[in-house]
Amino acid sequence: MQVKSLSYIDIQHDALAVFDDVEQGIVLREDVWVSAYQVGQPSVHGKMRVSLDGGVSIECREGVQVGRESKANLRISVPALQIASRPVHFPRQTLVPPYTKASAVSPELSINALDYSARARKLVVAGPDGYVVILDPATSDALQLQGHVGDVLDAKWFPSGEVVLTASADMSLRIFSAVTGINPRVLRGHSRAITATHILGVGRQVLSAGKDGSVRLWNVGAGTEERAWRLKLPVDALAVVEGEQAATLGAGGADGAVVAIAATADGSLTGFALGAESEEPLFTTPPTDSKLVCAAYSPTLGVVATGHADGNIALRRLSDLSEPAAVVRRNEASVYSLAFDRSSLLVGTASGLPARLAISDTLDIEVAEEYAGWEAVGVEAWAVGDGVWCGGADGVLRRY
Repeated sequence: MQVKSLSYIDIQHDALAVFDDVEQGIVLREDVWVSAYQVGQPSVHGKMRVSLDGGVSIECREGVQVGRESKANLRISVPALQIASRPVHFPRQTLVPPYTKASAVSPELSINALDYSARARKLVVAGPDGYVVILDPATSDALQLQGHVGDVLDAKWFPSGEVVLTASADMSLRIFSAVTGINPRVLRGHSRAITATHILGVGRQVLSAGKDGSVRLWNVGAGTEERAWRLKLPVDALAVVEGEQAATLGAGGADGAVVAIAATADGSLTGFALGAESEEPLFTTPPTDSKLVCAAYSPTLGVVATGHADGNIALRRLSDLSEPAAVVRRNEASVYSLAFDRSSLLVGTASGLPARLAISDTLDIEVAEEYAGWEAVGVEAWAVGDGVWCGGADGVLRRY
């Protein structure tokens, strides 16, 4: 499969502060660097001079063209790389979750997982050393959830907007009230870190997957494990297909059909039908040449996307999961996080540089917009709702 190379833009992370300094007359003029890259092409390193001349003006040079549409939104063109008027957005809101290190040797805050509830209008944020917090973006009010003793690797809202599910390296799943912080359920059974979860329907059942190579189905009300499926490798990501799309994968009738797709580091995808009597997999795809890091599923497109350590992003149609239908790469930085937003794909990498990729019905992929304001730190998590949120190794939440 040929890998399509996508261009990308990197801009000075504090460019908005430069605009503010010039607007306030703190400095009369200052340069901001703008770089653009594409594999196989010479990189472009340009500058825009921001100056005060009866208002803020921008003068560009060295191969870049920049227009400012609003305070946080730019349009950047780089003719040498055929980049024409690409939207580049700075955050419209930043939040730093309240975090206190337990000891001098405790890690700094990094954001491992993130989810937004449209019903509650709140975020759940997961981090190191058992850290989980409910955040209200409008007021910055925070409710810390206590119970986990290891890094929290996944967190999701139940549809009610009143309860969250968390998964940790301490091998437990916990269900918390997002209103009071109480923890009425602890689900145990995994023998290694739990890496991924999925809430089925209204939340009577949940799925989990972990480094022990298992996918487990839990009854939330009873607090018990109902089924387990086992693989030979640790499970790094989980995608869940339901209804008619699950039926096309061999899960039986469309009503209530559910297929859990476990993604392992060798790049293979293994599907299990939750309603089948047998625990044998429906399918296992061949391994890939590069290590798999993350995965996401779009019911809108009927596509599973996987992110890899060599920077590749592979898209597979449900109709033929055996091989990718399209593969793209922006650079060689490991792809840390993927999330679908309808028919577009949000991408975060080890070197920052978050972006939105537009995906056509024919799986032609282009860069739709890029998200600035990051230094070269990993983008670990996305949440879609009231814009898009992302977080990562610097412990800051950004909304675009």
